[in-house]
Amino acid sequence: MNRIAFIILGFLMFGGPSAAQATCPEPENKEFATVATALFNCSSARPLKGAEQERKFQIHYDFPQTAPDTSGLPWLSIDPLTEPAAYMQAILLYATKNNGKPEVDWRIEDNKVESWCHAPWFQALREPLHGMTSERWSRPLELHKLQKDWARNWAVGIYNDVACYGLGEIWNDPTFPKTKDFSFPDGALGIKMLFTTAMPSQVPYLTGSKEWTVAAADDGGTMPMRLLQMDISVKDKRSPNGWFFGTFMYDATQPGDTVYERLVPVGLIWGSDPDLSATTYLDKALIAKEGWVNPAVAARFYALPRQNLGMFGRANGPVDNPKSACITCHQRALDWGRAVLPKSPNEEQANALLPDVPYDPFDDAAAKAYFRNIGHDSPVPNTQSLDYTLQVSKGMTAFRNWVFTEFPDHAASTTDITPYPFKSSTAENAPAKPAALATDEFNAGTTIMNNNLFAK
Repeated sequence: MNRIAFIILGFLMFGGPSAAQATCPEPENKEFATVATALFNCSSARPLKGAEQERKFQIHYDFPQTAPDTSGLPWLSIDPLTEPAAYMQAILLYATKNNGKPEVDWRIEDNKVESWCHAPWFQALREPLHGMTSERWSRPLELHKLQKDWARNWAVGIYNDVACYGLGEIWNDPTFPKTKDFSFPDGALGIKMLFTTAMPSQVPYLTGSKEWTVAAADDGGTMPMRLLQMDISVKDKRSPNGWFFGTFMYDATQPGDTVYERLVPVGLIWGSDPDLSATTYLDKALIAKEGWVNPAVAARFYALPRQNLGMFGRANGPVDNPKSACITCHQRALDWGRAVLPKSPNEEQANALLPDVPYDPFDDAAAKAYFRNIGHDSPVPNTQSLDYTLQVSKGMTAFRNWVFTEFPDHAASTTDITPYPFKSSTAENAPAKPAALATDEFNAGTTIMNNNLFAK
């Protein structure tokens, strides 16, 4: 692979401008296995400007070869359906106990007590200082009544050793990911830290929050961001759909000696409440039952234009799309078994097959198609479920698109599932055109929303 191919890596993977100045080291030779492994081990392909002397993000793959013991996981002794706040608090303490120490500060390679890992194939999106990726932007008034400006949001995700064992089952061979019949073992946990450019002057509850310098500008320039939200996703057989998703938010008004002690639970969700629609919500006063929302937090947002955190009172985070809900978006994670290039006919078909957030929340039919409970199934028949983990899904798409574009002869031999039978033909072979750069805040927010790490 030549240098030009590396430069366009970001466009081929995600259809965005994030890797316009790629910095991944070039491989020793141009053989498929060498190049694929080099990219797999690349921490960040994004540029850096003005903070070259700062410590850089280091990708960390600690994939256990045997399934870890889960008997001591602290949340297993708490009933999430009857004690959701206590369940979430146990997970928060587990995640921050060592990762939150100043000497570690979420650089998981420095955590010598526990094993955590990152998910592969986000090198084109991860910024080089903390490994953060773009999230959905927050529109004015979504976070607070004083918020007059758009806020950019970035996030970093990590996984505990149980989840890392599952990731290792997929990526034991960086040149041949195996997704057939994939599922995470019970006890798998994902943690996502979301930071925002919103200032305390517009969002007062951010006062005193944790700050990071993030290389979020397209040219690698840096900007300060503050911790706003922490998301959790945990595989737990007590959930009817197999997973619990939860969200915390930072609140400066809360007591506590540390930032993490001032994180308050926003909500926990285990189902999509498919019967909750505009009609049943407005005419029959139906409420969300397959989740819990902290009433004190909900009250903070009710007077804002978004009214609810998630659609009609479903659990969701402040940064997340108020037309959606945590678990509903995550159940879209799947592997098509083949490339789905940006702006291609295959992508158009994929978007039509995979129900998305309803554009009009009062369209009951569209809402019913989106807010489903699918259990352990894939959201699209004849595809492989990736067990509610969008980071695995997006990373797999990045890998398959890269293989198809750079080494098309290897596309068929690098999947162990049957490729989805799109109606297309030769159209898939047409190279994808790079996505246009966003020219205003609304379009930029849309692009980032489409490219984010644990989209919601």
